Formats: sequence, C-alpha cells, structure tokens
Amino acid sequence: MCGLIFLSFGGEDVADYAFRTLEDRQKIEKLWEDGRTPKEISETTGVSVHVVYKELTRGQDGTRLPDRRLRYSADVAQRRVQASLERRGKRAGQPTDSSQAAEAAGR
Repeated sequence: MCGLIFLSFGGEDVADYAFRTLEDRQKIEKLWEDGRTPKEISETTGVSVHVVYKELTRGQDGTRLPDRRLRYSADVAQRRVQASLERRGKRAGQPTDSSQAAEAAGR
C-alpha cells in the first residue's frame, strides 16, 4: 500500500494523492523501469490506474527508456509536488504572516 488516505465519495473510494511519499514514488519508478504497465503498477501498489497515470505524467523528465516509453523520475515528481504544496495559499501582493497583515491593515 502506498500510504494513501481513501475517502468514500458517492460509493467510490477517492485517493488523496498528496500523501504519497518519495519511497512510494521510487517504487513506481522501479516498476515502470522494469517494464510494468500502469495497470500492473496499480495492482501492485493498491492505487487506481488513474492515479498511476497522473503520477507517471507528474514525474516525466523528458527522456526515454530503452523501450521508448517516457522515463518517470521519482525525484522530479517529488520536487513538483513539493513546489505545488509550497505555492498553495500564496497570493500575489498579499502578506504571508499575521505581523505583515497587521502592518498592511495600518495597526
């Protein structure tokens, strides 16, 4: 299992992708480099095929494997997720902490 949290939504299990770890991504990378299909990776890791495809897209580094498939890099995927998490909630021109907010409000 890839350390995912599953939520029930309308009778379906929906995975919260933000909780995959670097180790989970490295497992996907190894399986992909070993020639496994997204469906096989899905069955091995216990996540949906959709999640595997999204993860493979997230970690593309622009190079190809010997079998001509696009290479997946766990490190690239991890950096992209980390950058996305760091950008969340930030707005251009908005103070980022309460002391800056107080100064902006004229207090």
